[in-house]
Amino acid sequence: MNIVYVITGLSLGGAETITVCLANEMRRRGHHVAILYLTGENWFKDQIDKDIIVQSLGLSKNCFSFVNAQLKVRQFFKNFPPQVIHGNMVHANLFIRLLRLHCHIPLLISTEHSNNIDGKLRMKIYQYTDFLSDINTNVSREATTYFIQQKAFGRNKSMTVYNGIDLVRFGRNEDKRLKIRTQYSVSNNEFLFLNVARLTPAKDHVNLLLAFKETCSICPDIKLLIVGDGELKKELEEKVKELKLINNVIFAGAHIHIEDYYSAADCFVLSSAWEGFGLVLAEAMAANLPVLTTDAGGCAEVVDDYEYVVPTHDPFLLADKMKKIVIMSPEEREQLGNTNKDKAKRFDINSIVKEWEDLYLGYLQ
Repeated sequence: MNIVYVITGLSLGGAETITVCLANEMRRRGHHVAILYLTGENWFKDQIDKDIIVQSLGLSKNCFSFVNAQLKVRQFFKNFPPQVIHGNMVHANLFIRLLRLHCHIPLLISTEHSNNIDGKLRMKIYQYTDFLSDINTNVSREATTYFIQQKAFGRNKSMTVYNGIDLVRFGRNEDKRLKIRTQYSVSNNEFLFLNVARLTPAKDHVNLLLAFKETCSICPDIKLLIVGDGELKKELEEKVKELKLINNVIFAGAHIHIEDYYSAADCFVLSSAWEGFGLVLAEAMAANLPVLTTDAGGCAEVVDDYEYVVPTHDPFLLADKMKKIVIMSPEEREQLGNTNKDKAKRFDINSIVKEWEDLYLGYLQ
């Protein structure tokens, strides 16, 4: 098959990671694959299979740029006639739907990665262009149901397909644990919480910092490592100073090889106000970690244990769970981590890719 993945951008994030992973796996299965991204920088240059065509459409916020990008893709299709166009995220999905008005596309799939796409207008645009999409998917049952209820997705052509992860890549590694802890001056006997998320309002890091501050009341020497970058970095650094947590909180910035960081941690915590799938939770679970999360998007579906899920925007309840993990014995945490590793097998990338491949072939046949 000729498969074209279209995505809004290729910055570091869950939707971008799974799109690249899916493209790589489809190429390994012998399909011809291209990735087109609307705008921004490509953070995955070294991660994308060399036989995959990658092209930026250079889209900017004006009509001329949009028309030019549409024509650019139309020209691209002359040399790479697609059998499947698989869009990811709202801007890319709307772009490919309009593309269908003047290009032959045998199968068009629109995939969303959240139940929050910033406003009712986008939901309405999804609704009015739904006739241009053959299959709609979202990454959690909760999100798919919400889109159907809002009439953004047609009920009879919408389904849930979970994101997948490479279980081997995220397996726990003691050498990586030592490397990361040494890099950030965290001793092996210091308890380390890990958060991997963009520094944006969606991830609600203030909630996490307040909960962590409360957790420090029972164990002042614990550490929190935050891996990610974003618009709120300076604001969050100021919040750390205000809470007098400078010696406890480490901002590591964005990193492509995040698997090393999971191995370094003792517990993973996600404090999001809203989410799609919560890919980082599945990654942490594959690394044998206890995980805590807010009940945002599909996070509870991933964790599959409400004992470790708390309401959004409630730092005190989150702190209670963080304290519980800290005071556990190493044996109890290891047992919890092993349980999570077994649960993570539901998201094995090989199974998820097979599901997508069967979906593509089933429709085309």
